[in-house]
Amino acid sequence: MRRPALATISGTASDNVGVTSVQVRVDGGSFSSAAGTTNWSFNLNTSSLTNGSHTVDARSNDAAGNASTLATITINVNNSSPPPPSGDFQTLCSRPGVLRCVGFDSTADLSGTYGDNSGTLPGDAIPQIDSTVKSSGTGSLKFTIPSNSSANSSGSYFTNFSNDLSAQFGGNAEFYVQWRQRFSPEFISTVYSGGGGWKQAIIGTGDKPGCSSSNSASGLCYSSCTALETVTQNIYARGFAEMYNSCKGSDSHQSYDPFNERFGSSDFKLQNGRPAPYCLYSSGQKSPPTYFPPAGNCIGYFPNEWVTFQVHVKTGPRVNDEFTNSFVQLWIGREGQPMELAVNWGPYNLTADDPATNQKFGKIWLLPYNTGKDPSVSHPVAYTWYDDLIISTQPIGTPKGSTP
Repeated sequence: MRRPALATISGTASDNVGVTSVQVRVDGGSFSSAAGTTNWSFNLNTSSLTNGSHTVDARSNDAAGNASTLATITINVNNSSPPPPSGDFQTLCSRPGVLRCVGFDSTADLSGTYGDNSGTLPGDAIPQIDSTVKSSGTGSLKFTIPSNSSANSSGSYFTNFSNDLSAQFGGNAEFYVQWRQRFSPEFISTVYSGGGGWKQAIIGTGDKPGCSSSNSASGLCYSSCTALETVTQNIYARGFAEMYNSCKGSDSHQSYDPFNERFGSSDFKLQNGRPAPYCLYSSGQKSPPTYFPPAGNCIGYFPNEWVTFQVHVKTGPRVNDEFTNSFVQLWIGREGQPMELAVNWGPYNLTADDPATNQKFGKIWLLPYNTGKDPSVSHPVAYTWYDDLIISTQPIGTPKGSTP
């Protein structure tokens, strides 16, 4: 049995003379009684509410039947539920709402360059199809991290959400992006000199009509570093996925704003969707760090298995240069194990850039970009593979082999 999600609304009466009851209502509905009069509280079952903002009113009553003026607050709800039942890649791609599926089964999946609808860009190494390692089909997308390489060690893959650029998401929208990823042991265990960690996926601004490889400097094509970007990354090589927003920043926050939730007076939850003993910043200040069970509860990276990542983005209304009251979730599923909630972020103002640019989410980049990596230092050659990329307007079922 799943317990209902409860929010406790409480208050203290400024003048409790003759008060006989306190009543509370949600979104203008019927009043319900709260416990207490001088100090009162009300347990609200949020599992029945839609995600977003809700208005809670409270009033007091005296013995003569007089009611006070309403005291009003706004609460924000972000209910979460795990991805739906599993299926093989082709089954998941045939479900309602799916916009794009990429199986990385042939070199045709990688054709194209910057300005095209999809394609690859080279780094110190070149992305390629690997027919010997795959989670489904006949191949996967392989990135090599050479021994001596720069931040752009491995190149990148990108695709818009649809061929005609019509599938883009501005304010008051919702979409899901899922991919599977495999890591060599060297990639997980190596702390790259000078590096700030490596990226996994960037969800950012979609290209605009007229963008082409022959017209890529027109301002109609967007790179991986955009105001909208919402990024999954192994930040500071901590060994687990975290998220941040924006290559530019906006009214409410700076660029590269991490999704870190304050915990107590001086600590932060780095994967705030994790239950106790949590995934805490303070765990990294110990020697050795205690991020992972049993002392901590971060969901880490695991070598030589296909791990599933699903990002859920729900934007709120655009106000100036932000999508206000937005929510972002990251689900992670080890091979053969349930999907688990790692990041549950919001309400939050996602950067949207100047309204005149009309930027919308519509493009994803897969890239093990090593921020700040020192090319003069030798490290073990490492690899990471991607497969089964799905973009949808509906929750995406977990792949077979990672069943809830």
